[in-house]
Amino acid sequence: MAGNFANARVEKIIRDAGAQRVSADAIEKLNEILTDYGLSIAKYAVELARHSGRKTVKATDVKLAAQNI
Repeated sequence: MAGNFANARVEKIIRDAGAQRVSADAIEKLNEILTDYGLSIAKYAVELARHSGRKTVKATDVKLAAQNI
């Protein structure tokens, strides 16, 4: 699955972590991982909202989902 985030933003995240140089492969791989992880969190957050009888996903749902993934 291809990543859905801007490659420049992903590169900035890696550089903020301390890297001086970043390969295109590293950017692409982190982008894929972030996309997959984000999708997992979002799906679980939707389940939490539905379980609570809501259609709206709230920040608390996302936070709880992120803690449990």
